[in-house]
Amino acid sequence: MQRTLDNRLTRAAKAKGPRDLAAARHRCLLRARAAIAGFLREQFAVAFAPGDAATLELAAIPDTPELRRRDEAGLARDHARVEERFAAQLLRLLRHYDDTRWLDRSNASPAELLAACLAGAAVGG
Repeated sequence: MQRTLDNRLTRAAKAKGPRDLAAARHRCLLRARAAIAGFLREQFAVAFAPGDAATLELAAIPDTPELRRRDEAGLARDHARVEERFAAQLLRLLRHYDDTRWLDRSNASPAELLAACLAGAAVGG
């Protein structure tokens, strides 16, 4: 596979036309990434909204590493085994999605969207 790619790159380099397309390729890549990110943000706006709001609220605190350490230490006993419960719930959701099950993104929770993405489920609407 790498050899085929190398051959194509060599042929493309020898082809007549503009020699330095690196900047154009980079701009094209940036446009594609921006378009994909915009599409995903639009499709999953409902799931992103709570995270965006949380990001703004954390920025206003500000959330420092020291504050985070103090919070974690204070909540350690209050949230015993929360990681295990989260993992179990996510695993249950992962098993829910397979190649034949479509996700209704307009009614899905952020947890369901995460599980479907991790499971590689097709996202329908």
